Amino acid sequence: MDGKKELSHWLSKALIVCTGLMFLMPIIPRGVRPTAIALLVILSIVTSLQQEQKFKWFYFLLNSGLFICYVISLLYTDDVAYGLKKLETGASIIVFPFLFAIMNESYLKLLLKNRFKFMWLFIMATVLLCLGSFLKFLQVFNFEEILVHYVNIIRTDVSGWNIHPIYLSMHIGISIIFSVFIIKKGVTLWPKIALVVMNLILIGFLMMVIKKGPIIALILVLGYLLLMLKSRNLYIIFGACAFLIIGTVILNPKANDKFSELLQIQDAETQEATSTDIRFSIYKCAVEILPEAGIFGYGVGDGKNKLLNCYQETSAFLAENRYNSHNQFLGIIIKVGFLGLLVFSLFLIYHMARAFDKRNYLLIAVTLFYCIVMFSENIMERENGILYFSFFVNFFIMINYNFPVKTSEDRDSLQSVLKK
Repeated sequence: MDGKKELSHWLSKALIVCTGLMFLMPIIPRGVRPTAIALLVILSIVTSLQQEQKFKWFYFLLNSGLFICYVISLLYTDDVAYGLKKLETGASIIVFPFLFAIMNESYLKLLLKNRFKFMWLFIMATVLLCLGSFLKFLQVFNFEEILVHYVNIIRTDVSGWNIHPIYLSMHIGISIIFSVFIIKKGVTLWPKIALVVMNLILIGFLMMVIKKGPIIALILVLGYLLLMLKSRNLYIIFGACAFLIIGTVILNPKANDKFSELLQIQDAETQEATSTDIRFSIYKCAVEILPEAGIFGYGVGDGKNKLLNCYQETSAFLAENRYNSHNQFLGIIIKVGFLGLLVFSLFLIYHMARAFDKRNYLLIAVTLFYCIVMFSENIMERENGILYFSFFVNFFIMINYNFPVKTSEDRDSLQSVLKK
């Protein structure tokens, strides 16, 4: 029995550390991330072997359904090599459902009890990524140059940590959403001050990269939480965030121009085209090829090629830059058809309905934020999008479930970890 307690104690600590690494992912170099994920998967399998646990087949199949559709589409796609590459990029949407489907319920419950600590880690990691890259750039550029060009140099000038500004904006948005729930739970004065300072820093960087999709998604999600949580602190947070964001958009010429694009949409034909113009032209092509995509789509390897063929007929600029659909839902239809979109929609609707019933507003807020961004970005086709979406959604889905600890002995051995 002592050996079993010792194993439970070791597994508990190891799982907490590895899960913490997942929330620290923004500052973990890209090459190290697969190792951290693999360790968490191995530990999950060990917990299942240590304490008999039925595999959650319904959960696994529902949550990984889109990936299964991608795999099946290899049977009718022509560009199999590209299809396999996209499957590798999107592996998170099968790895994390497997991880949580096999992990022993006692350990899942332990991780969920630590979720607010994990959320602190993600917020701090995002702040460190922003400030660390800024300080690194100060060694090469002056302050004014960084303010102007940060949105471009963050993509390439931070080896191992480089990130597209849209995905950095998404990390910032999720960090602010996490902050709302930490404050709603209740914190003492100094942690609250630290949280406010970090959020001010994050909003500053959000306004520096000024990406419309994540900003709009954040405002809509905070507005939703304002209505649902009815917290005085949340009213203050929302008011402050709205004031800072709207004030920046109005007073900052760069930000003002970005949002003014929404009122001046035209076809993208040159390098001077705005991001809104580019998306408008992309969507025209995407909608044009949707009827032929049909129920099963063109296949995970051929979807983008079909778009490129359309670009070659309508815009050499789009063809040269090889843009994807810039809308995740259109991208799914093009690759795996309306059936694939149905599978993905069932996954979202089922868990969102359960979350609403269980008042799991954290899951709703995170999922809603990512889904709104999906209307303007294929976040599930880049590591910095799919990894975080799949992990966060699958992790916070677990709040919907009430996992009993099977024996008092197991409960005591797990709870001892929390006290140390």
